[in-house]
Amino acid sequence: ACMAEIPLVIVNVQRVGPSTGQPTSPSQGDLMQARWGTHGDHWLIALTPASVPECFELTLRAYALSEKYRVPVVLLMDEVIGHMREKIELPDDYSEIPQAERKQPECSPEEFKAYATDDSLVPAMPAFGSGYRWHVTGLVHDETGFPKGTPAATLAATNRQHDKLYNNLDDIVQVENYRMEDAEYAVIAFGGGARTAYEAVDMARREGLKVGLMRPITIWPLADRQIKELASKVKGILVHELNYGQYVLEVERVVAGQVPVALYAKYDNEPATPAQLLAEIKKAMA
Repeated sequence: ACMAEIPLVIVNVQRVGPSTGQPTSPSQGDLMQARWGTHGDHWLIALTPASVPECFELTLRAYALSEKYRVPVVLLMDEVIGHMREKIELPDDYSEIPQAERKQPECSPEEFKAYATDDSLVPAMPAFGSGYRWHVTGLVHDETGFPKGTPAATLAATNRQHDKLYNNLDDIVQVENYRMEDAEYAVIAFGGGARTAYEAVDMARREGLKVGLMRPITIWPLADRQIKELASKVKGILVHELNYGQYVLEVERVVAGQVPVALYAKYDNEPATPAQLLAEIKKAMA
C-alpha cells in the first residue's frame, strides 16, 4: 500500500505482547511496528486517540489524511481507550469535519500517467470505472506505474513518497498542550497513558509543582519541531509510555541533550495510577 500509494486506514488496538501476551491488558508496544513494520523504508501516518470522542474524530481525520496524501494511516489505540466507555456527541453538520477527498486527474484518459504529480507530490487517483487505466505494482515504478528498477527511479520514488508527507508536517502533525503555559517540567504521554498524565499533572499543580503535559496526537511523523520547542522552555522532560521504552528514544534523539529526558515505562499488564506517575515526576525533578 505504501509503494502503490493506496489510501487506507488500519486500526490497531494495542495489547500486551509479544505474541498473544496478555490480550486483555493495556500496552503501547506497537509504536515502532506502526512506523517500521515492513521491509524497506516506507512512509505513513499514525494517530493516537486518548478518548472515545477522539476515536471518532481521528477516524474521520485518518480517512481524510489517507485520501489527501494517498498513504496508509494507522489509528493506533491501546486497550485502555479500546475498552473505555464515554459519552460522545455526533455532529449535526459534517461540513466542518475534514473530508476524505481524493485528487482527480485533470487530463484525458489517453494522457493520464498514474503516478505523475504536481507540486503537492501526490498523484491523482481517478475513480474506478471512470475510464482511466493504470498498472498497480508493489515494485518501484515510474510515472506510468510500470516497474522501473534503475537507481535513479528508486531514488526519485523514495524521495517523493517521503517528501509528500514531510513537506506537510504542519498539516499532519497534531499535539495537545495541557497546563504548559508556565510549566518548568513536562510530561510527554499519549493514548491511555495521557489519561493518567492529566490527573498526575493536576495533582502536581496542587502541590505547587509547575508541571505540564504535551500529548502527541500524531505519533508518526514525529513531532520534531514541537518537541524541540518544548525542550527550549522546560528544565526536564519525563516520557511516560506503556512499554519498555520506545517513544522516549525518539524524544532523546530530538532533544539531543538540551535538557534531561527521563522515562517512566509501565509494562506489567496495568496502566499507571496518577499517584505512581506523580512519584516518577518528582523523582525526575529531583
